[in-house]
Amino acid sequence: MKKSYVSVALLLTVLASAAVPVLAANFNPNKLYGAPSYVLNLIGKKDGWSGGGTYDNPDRHTMFVPETTVPDTGTVPESNLTMWITQGDEFAVLDGSAFDADGDVNLSLGPGKYAAFIVALGKPGGGAEVRGWIYNATDNTYLFMTGYVSVSGHSRRPRWVDATDLLFVSEAEDPYGIVTGEDRWVFEYLTALEGAIPGEYLYLWDLDINGCKHLQVRFYKIG
Repeated sequence: MKKSYVSVALLLTVLASAAVPVLAANFNPNKLYGAPSYVLNLIGKKDGWSGGGTYDNPDRHTMFVPETTVPDTGTVPESNLTMWITQGDEFAVLDGSAFDADGDVNLSLGPGKYAAFIVALGKPGGGAEVRGWIYNATDNTYLFMTGYVSVSGHSRRPRWVDATDLLFVSEAEDPYGIVTGEDRWVFEYLTALEGAIPGEYLYLWDLDINGCKHLQVRFYKIG
């Protein structure tokens, strides 16, 4: 599931094909996995936005977030926008606005394991950075990153990014020796971590958004 490497010879062979660059430039993960299990849209708004009402309807597929966050490379996490992710009986938006008192958003995934793909869709073409984190709620510490992806803005064709690594913990990333061999689904990892070191452990995405009007996340069931 984690990083794979392609030989130089194979790479040259792929680049030699006239059809592949067109497909890669406008790659749609539906071509690989079929219809997604769930589509989440993060809509960027100006600072201080207020649409009125509440945004925690679990049946919704949208969240409202700042279109520009405040990154600080001297802190952990690096941005002021957090998406807390849990897993339950179904996909649900538990908190759909980052403009309320806590400044965060909250998503629940359905049962199973999922691949995730992210794309920046809205103009003027801003992008985003997404970091997965394991968090110890017992003593308020960020333990380690599960992965990082950079989502590029675009002027013509959307550029999908495979963010599946964020949802799995590899042996190399795990500082506690729980993962051996195959990567572990992050919520299975949290359960194992709680058994090994008692405490309350949570999972989150740290979102650093740079002028992005619309960030879409698609989840595809893989297990």
